[in-house]
Formats: sequence, structure tokens, C-alpha cells
Amino acid sequence: MPNKEVKRLIVLSCSANKRKSESKLPAISLYDGPSFRVLRNYLREYRWPSSLSIAVLSAKYGMIGGLSPINTYDQRMTRERAAELGTSVTNTLREWGGSHSQIDLLLGQDYLHSISPDLFRGEEPLAQVVDGPIGIKLNRLKTMLRGIVPNRARQTRELPNLDRPLFFLPDWDDFLDVDFDFEKDEFSNKARSNRHEQHSISLMRPNRLCDGVLVSLAQNLGTKGLLRRVGMASEDSLAPRSVRDFFSLEDDQWAFGDCGAFSYVNEEAPTISVEQAVSLYDLYDFDLGASVDHIPVPEIVTAGGKRTLTMHERKARVKLTRDNAEQFIHEHRDQGANFAPVGVIQGLDARSFANQIGIYTEMGYRHVALGGLVPRSDSEVLEIVRTVHKKMETFKSKPWIHLLGVFRPSLQPHFRELGVGSFDSATYFRKAWLRSDQNYLGVDGKWYAAIRVPPLSDPRTLKRLQLSGASETKLRKLEKAALAQLRAYDRGAESVDEALKAVLAYDKLLARSELVDDKLIGAYRRTLEERPWQACQCNMCRELGIEILVFRGINRNKRRGSHNTLRLYERVQKPSS
Repeated sequence: MPNKEVKRLIVLSCSANKRKSESKLPAISLYDGPSFRVLRNYLREYRWPSSLSIAVLSAKYGMIGGLSPINTYDQRMTRERAAELGTSVTNTLREWGGSHSQIDLLLGQDYLHSISPDLFRGEEPLAQVVDGPIGIKLNRLKTMLRGIVPNRARQTRELPNLDRPLFFLPDWDDFLDVDFDFEKDEFSNKARSNRHEQHSISLMRPNRLCDGVLVSLAQNLGTKGLLRRVGMASEDSLAPRSVRDFFSLEDDQWAFGDCGAFSYVNEEAPTISVEQAVSLYDLYDFDLGASVDHIPVPEIVTAGGKRTLTMHERKARVKLTRDNAEQFIHEHRDQGANFAPVGVIQGLDARSFANQIGIYTEMGYRHVALGGLVPRSDSEVLEIVRTVHKKMETFKSKPWIHLLGVFRPSLQPHFRELGVGSFDSATYFRKAWLRSDQNYLGVDGKWYAAIRVPPLSDPRTLKRLQLSGASETKLRKLEKAALAQLRAYDRGAESVDEALKAVLAYDKLLARSELVDDKLIGAYRRTLEERPWQACQCNMCRELGIEILVFRGINRNKRRGSHNTLRLYERVQKPSS
């Protein structure tokens, strides 16, 4: 088959044996027949080759990708059922055939009745059947898998012992258009799929933003991100993409997965199952994977409004988190997973956290994460960390401690003293657009206000500005003038006063709660007069100039967030005083 990528698709029959799970699992994790065991044994030893695709012909679901999340079921394939599925199965194989150089069918006789004989005819048939009894087929499957290159060996990575904590950057789909035109305010292509996008981590190079990325399952099992939902017959369901490759991580950076418990904090139970978490962490090549937790918050939001949780309910969440951690590490062992398991602890107070550390180490955890810290005060967080540290002083082998979701600048010296191993935080990244006066962190350690020139191309912005009564024509003229004056000021061709005047003529028309008062005007003037972007040598500031200080759309705002995160990471790397 000329002009095709050298990529092999192996199609397996579904199996009557399935792993017990009340939640949906990737098909290749749910089925437990001999061929799936052969595949999983291979994947325990080697990382998923880029040239391998796996599909399953299911009696219930038809032709599906191996990663398709499905529930367990009890339905056998018959000739009659195969005939019912015939058209869709054949069409799906034809579609997949366009991107695969070879399709191998390891199917039982009844399953083959769902596939048109036309696929096996001609000088270059689209697919070929692997014949023979089950033993022959399994040996052929082993041979096929071993023959696929590159076969990169898998191994569990060990976290380094540094004199500082590691910093993980949480991912919020922070991919940016590399070729975005800032002068014209245009994406390189209208369709996102056709743009050259890079994650902030790689876009900032040679500057380094972090020691690794934190990816939450609950936030990614949606419409965006590495683990986004795809159709069961989509080509994206045929093979996982390594999380390390997806974010272009360097060899000494880490991919850390957690469940994103704040995403389902208002639910009675986590929306991620233990089996699902272990399967996804392992399939997508995470280095670290956190157990499934549930935060014991004082109150939750329901359809009827806010509801206070009883102490019994909060304690039940703590226990559920601990029970899940125990099941998680057993599941990790049973699946032969290669990521390092991280046991998440939830607690009601400092003693509650500390008293569970020993339980988690007895379970076998060498890495532990303290969860639910985000809404707590600095004093509460410090008390929890101190109490946990004191508890561990008697341990012969102390677990690695990760703090989920907190940076807390004032507490960093204490965290180092108390041996915190790592933390994650998107605070500095998101301050780029969530604050009115602290959007850009200068190399001088001072925060500066970004200058708001919201784009009229955003219908929400246009609607807000039209509340002022100005015509769209006038608004576009003011928008253009504000940007032109800022760029002229950056070139030294305009004064601060004229640039500020043009900005305010546009900015004062925004119908928002924070009015353009003397404080905000003063913050704008300070930003312009001090020119903090010129003092920074990161590639974002050098390439964009004043554009990095313009509050306007994700391609500026998230680049500014990347700059802020670089400043944070530089602070983390400095030796403790």
C-alpha cells in the first residue's frame, strides 16, 4: 500500500472474560481474554509503539478503538449479530485503512461474518485474517507485537532527591498558536486542528517553566486535552499518546496525573473509579499517578443551593479516600502498572492528616499527596505540614510528600525546612488574567497591571462595549487606536500620556464592576513608565515586546502567564537562605 504511514492495526475479538468494574474502562483494560492478556503483558514491558493501533470487534458495540471507554456486558457474537453489524464494521475498517499500512484480523469465525469479503480481495487487500486455532493466533500476536519498532523498555522512574521541592505546572489546555499574528490579531488558521500549537512548557524554551506537568483526569475527560472524549470509531481511540510526548517533556521532567477532586467535589462520590484511574495513568505513560480522593469540604453546591455537610459525611469522605488509596495500590500491583503510585490523603485537621501517614506507608506508598489544601489559610496549611512532618520523624523510611494545588510564597521556606518534596500551582499562570493590578511579575519581583484592550472579535466584549451606546464603527476605531499607540510607545515614537489617553478612551467604555478610577489609571501609567518587559530576557518578552503586557485574548494572556510561571520557577530553584 504505497504512500501510507507505516502503521499497523490489529483487530481483536471481544472476550467473554471481563474485569469486574462498575465504571467504564478502556476496552483493552476491560476485556480479559487471552489475546488481551498477551497485549497487556507486552505493554508492561514496552511503551506503546507509535506504529501500533488496536481495535476490538465487540458483540455489543461493533468495531471500536481499543481505548474506547465501555461498560461490562454479557453478549455473545453470533452470525446473526455479525450480519447486523456488517455495514458499520466494514465501513469503519475502510476508513481506518486509509491511515494504516496493514490491518491484521485476529477474529473468530462468527466475527468474520461482519466483514465484507471485498476487504480481502485484490493484489493489495485492505485486511488479512490470521488463521488457526487460539494457540497459533496468540503466538502470531506475540510475534507481531515483538516485531513492531521502536520497542522502548518501560520502567518506573524514581523522583530525585534535591535540596528544593519540585514544581509541577497544572495543565488547563494551555496550548498556544505558535504563528499567531499579533499585529493583525489573527490565528494562523481558523481551524484549531490546522494550527501549529505548542504547550507553554515547550513554547518557552530554552527557558524552563517547571519540573513537570500535572494533568487531572476529571478535567480532561471532556472535550479538550490529551484524554478528551472521542467517538468509539474515531482513529484517536486506536492508540494512546504518551503524556510525555504530548507535552514535549524533557527527560528530567515528570508527568504527574491526579483525579481533579475539586471538579467533582459537589458529587456524592468521585466521578473517576479506581480501576479507571490506574488504567489511564498506565496507558498514557504517566510517571506518577494519584489515587482517587474526595475532599471533605464543609459545604457543597447542589441544585437546590448550598448544603452543609454533616461531620459524619465529611468523615465518610476521608475514609472513602483512604479506602480508595488501598484499592488503588492493589490495582496498581494487579495490573503491573509502571507509574509510581501516589496515595492521596484527605483530612479534617492537622492531626487527621498526620494520623494517616503511617497507614499509607503500611499500604506500601512511598509517595503521598496532601489534598484539599487550596481553600485553607496559610496558617492551617503550615500546621498540617508541620504535624505531618513531626509524625514522620519516627519513620525509618519517610514518604515523599506532595502538596496538591498550593504554592504559598510566604510558606516556601517552611516547606523546605519540613522536607516537602513537591507541589503544584497554577496561581502565577492564571494571575495573568484573573487580577486587575497583578498580571505581570517583573524581574524586579514587583507585580504590574496588564493594560486591557479587549478584542471586539469576541462577541461578549462587543456586547459589553455596546452598552456604552457607542457604535461598532467607533468602537473599532478606538480599539485600533489603543493598540497603535501602545506599539508606538514601545518603539519610542509616542509619549506615555498619549498612549494612556488612547487606552483609556477605549477602556472607560467597558461596563464592568471595577470602574476606570485613579488607582487603575495609576497602575497603567506605572506599567508604561517602568517598561518591565524590556528588563526581561525570556523569549516571550523579547519576541512580543509590549504585547506581553496587553490584556487581550489567550495568546497574549497565556504567554504572560508563562512568563509569570518562569519567575515562580526561578524562585523555587534558588537555594534556601
